[in-house]
Amino acid sequence: MTAKTQNNPLYGLKLEILLTEISEHYTWPGLSKALRIDRFDFHTGMKSTCKFLRNNQWAREKVETFYLHEFKAYPYPEPKLLAKPPRDRHIPEDQVEGTPEIISDELIERVDIACKYRVYDKVNAIKKEPVYDPSNPWGIK
Repeated sequence: MTAKTQNNPLYGLKLEILLTEISEHYTWPGLSKALRIDRFDFHTGMKSTCKFLRNNQWAREKVETFYLHEFKAYPYPEPKLLAKPPRDRHIPEDQVEGTPEIISDELIERVDIACKYRVYDKVNAIKKEPVYDPSNPWGIK
């Protein structure tokens, strides 16, 4: 087993299955309240929601953090590990999953604080437009 897959509950778990599990337990309006993602208020289907989460890294990682630490009830790691994406974190072998937490103000605050440790690379997020060359207006090489 490689280091990336070693004791990682998210390894091999498809986004659609993850969303199905937490939406059946918390409902979409409950997830919207807990995660503060407005997209869940007007849930139009699993396919479009998965597409939204794949296109928005911050939202996907917030959902995965919620899944790991609130739904599966694994304890939160130290802040240094919270800065890593949820799929790159490892759960110690002696920790077992618990029962899902009830949505409360404390839960919402914990998720928000945990997600604020994650810093995103803005260089990759903003696509730079190529420099305009008047001699080659269509950019043909």
